[in-house]
Amino acid sequence: MTEIIRRVAPKEELRDVMREYEETLIIPERTLNPQWMLMPVGLIGSGKTPIVKSLAEYFGLVRISTDEIRQIMKKRGHTYDGVRDIVQEIIQKYLGLGYSLACDANTGSRFGLKYNKKTKRTFPDVPHIFIHINPPDEYIINKLKNYTHTWLFKDVTHAINSFYKNKKEFIVPDIPFAFTFDPSRSDFRKHLKEGIKALESALSVNKNSYFNK
Repeated sequence: MTEIIRRVAPKEELRDVMREYEETLIIPERTLNPQWMLMPVGLIGSGKTPIVKSLAEYFGLVRISTDEIRQIMKKRGHTYDGVRDIVQEIIQKYLGLGYSLACDANTGSRFGLKYNKKTKRTFPDVPHIFIHINPPDEYIINKLKNYTHTWLFKDVTHAINSFYKNKKEFIVPDIPFAFTFDPSRSDFRKHLKEGIKALESALSVNKNSYFNK
């Protein structure tokens, strides 16, 4: 089968992608005071999305997913060029509207750290609270072997090779983590509650510092 050649999306089509993606966002009924951003760090297949979804729902955060934007880009026949710029524009918009956000992406990657700095320049008072999602490699490999979302990977081999490439290139940044999640744990529900408590504690510290400026 001949692989379809995808093209770089022009700016006007990136705007269309952004509008299409925005229609899928779950917007909380209220904003949080003070605002904050949930920033996960983790490899391909580590389980960022289910954890971020749970935390976004619990805390009332707008979840913004790079993979969901990539899926729209691929469906439209585009490369992934411009995905991070779309994410950045959405972040700027919803922070400007007063919402707190959950970034469903590896915010500790080289590109992630670059865009984190852009956000901080515009919204210096909004704290970034980082979590590490770090299951054993065996858990990720077994998960990728049963991966069914073919839009992201061609097949199992491509998925596993992508993981090893990501692992080789990625260095965990030297930043403080509010909590390290391991989705491979048999007691994960209890583990998730522990993570929520750790985030509430981190938020309490940030809130006190925010109001004592």
